[in-house]
Amino acid sequence: MVMKRIYILLVFALLLPVCAMAQSRNVARKLFQQKKYDEAKPMFQKLLKRYPQNAEYNYWYAVCCIETGDSVDVMPMLEYAASRKISNAYRYMGDCYGERLNYPDAISCYETFVDMTADESLRGEYQQRLSEIGRLNRMVMNCEKVCIIDSFVVEKDSFLSVYNIGADAGVIATQADFFDDCSLDGHVYCSERGMDICFSESDDDGLVKLYRNAKVGEEWGRAKMIEGFDTKGNDDYPFMLSDGVTLYFASDGEGSIGGYDLFMTRLDTESGRFLRPDNLGMPFNSAANDYMLAINEVANIGWFASDRNQPDSLVCVYMFVPNAVKVKYDESLGFDTLLSRALITSIADTQDDADLVEKAMQRYAALLYDSANGGEKNEFLFVIDDGRDCCRLSDFTSEAARELFVEWRKRSRAQEDNLLLLERKRDEYASADYEGKRELRDTILSLESSVEEEQEALVVMEREIRRLEQEEFINKMTK
Repeated sequence: MVMKRIYILLVFALLLPVCAMAQSRNVARKLFQQKKYDEAKPMFQKLLKRYPQNAEYNYWYAVCCIETGDSVDVMPMLEYAASRKISNAYRYMGDCYGERLNYPDAISCYETFVDMTADESLRGEYQQRLSEIGRLNRMVMNCEKVCIIDSFVVEKDSFLSVYNIGADAGVIATQADFFDDCSLDGHVYCSERGMDICFSESDDDGLVKLYRNAKVGEEWGRAKMIEGFDTKGNDDYPFMLSDGVTLYFASDGEGSIGGYDLFMTRLDTESGRFLRPDNLGMPFNSAANDYMLAINEVANIGWFASDRNQPDSLVCVYMFVPNAVKVKYDESLGFDTLLSRALITSIADTQDDADLVEKAMQRYAALLYDSANGGEKNEFLFVIDDGRDCCRLSDFTSEAARELFVEWRKRSRAQEDNLLLLERKRDEYASADYEGKRELRDTILSLESSVEEEQEALVVMEREIRRLEQEEFINKMTK
């Protein structure tokens, strides 16, 4: 009888910790379900320390660390839980990869979670998140190859002070400065001749929208809101190219990947309405605020501002060389390198053409000189050779070169329109279903062929203009 009692007591002693552990597990799990992660975390930590191979403890503790902002490296725990078919581990892994900007792995995790989960509401939520992260991944892979020639970190309140865009590019200013009224907010672009402005102002719903106005005599007429699109957000920081058709602006509405993004739209001159805006993509845009893109077309130098990687009071203004035709980085560089270019982690990495940088800085120096000395406004910039540029039609020595230049310039502008159309068709193709892709394929192939042929023809014309001008110039110099 005594031995039997001793045996029972021994069994009870052995079972007591097991029962206590099971009770602790149930309490922790209940707290987890109630989203009381800070209370559940120490309990799961103890359970995981005792049972490190338990997949659920790995998952629960990792999630508690994530939800409470703990700096613990949770990825090994989530990966282990995922290997044991805990579907929710994949969505948290996807979130972690997304925060680290590792979009390919985030996409893989989200796709796996969507396939595994039985929760319809979560499936819908993560299908949407998958779509968003997929868009970011495409932006990285399609990052435009842009040469950044300089950058300036300045106070946000005075960031426009480093935009030395030159008089021939018009004027950009705050409304307070432009109208000499400190009660006004928003920004203004005024054309070179000072007869047209585009500015931002709050509408009846409290959203900032873009408006246009023109002078009637010496007075401004009645402002009209820009029509043709609705971003359903705030639109500000307008800038119009000299063609009076191409408008750049920043918006935090539909299509933005975070804060303000830079967009471009064109005016349909027949209807008087602007077309659906296109997001400029990376490296111009980021998860931070990116705004106020301006271009001096004569000097072929552009500026845009971004508060990425900056404290609240500062902004970085990047100065770059605009591309006549959008050029993408080669995807063979790999995701990490493309991401670095997209985020502009190093300006030096964008400067793989030393001659391009040197000439751009020379043009910028000339622009600063002209601005300081009230120089004659240039109509364009066509480089003849290292020693001579043509900035007006009267600068051409050769009549034949002048006539060919006029034709070349006309065809170059038409080429830009075709390139824009091609980019739009490619965007439509990327989001189209099977039937839509089939219908767009022939159109895209035809456009690609014609654009490629025209680009080769323009290069030949450009060389011929230089040859004719150099030949005539030498002839006149030797007489």
